[in-house]
Amino acid sequence: MSKNEPERLRRGKAFHRKIQEEWIESAEGIILPEKTIRRLKGRRGRVDILVDDDSDGNHVAVVEIKASDWNRMKPKAVRRNTLRQVRQIWSYIDAQLELEGKEVSPGIIFPTKPSDPERLEAIEQIFHAWGIQVVWHDEPIHELKARNQGI
Repeated sequence: MSKNEPERLRRGKAFHRKIQEEWIESAEGIILPEKTIRRLKGRRGRVDILVDDDSDGNHVAVVEIKASDWNRMKPKAVRRNTLRQVRQIWSYIDAQLELEGKEVSPGIIFPTKPSDPERLEAIEQIFHAWGIQVVWHDEPIHELKARNQGI
């Protein structure tokens, strides 16, 4: 890690490593951090965490880790960044579906949820519309359950 890196980038990399370590220690299946894959158009991609379910060999989880600070973004930037992240994840999903013949469970992990409930809902709606589970690392499970009771 370079001393010349901006603090925001250093924090993002630290969060990235922390999440990968947590998954290596606690998740089931074969955990492959920083897994290089070939995408549909032949370009390479790197999945932050690929979980290979070794029970049947036909299912993987694709997990992206992003340190986006949703509170600092302007509304247009929120939508633009969310859709960019969706496209990135779907490039990995398509590769697993089409090239590897796997079933895919996609997800994305952020350090903190936005403080504005409308922004939170807008972000989650976009990801959920594309079948991507969103996890806010700072949100305890009981808060998530309470927040989603109306669904």
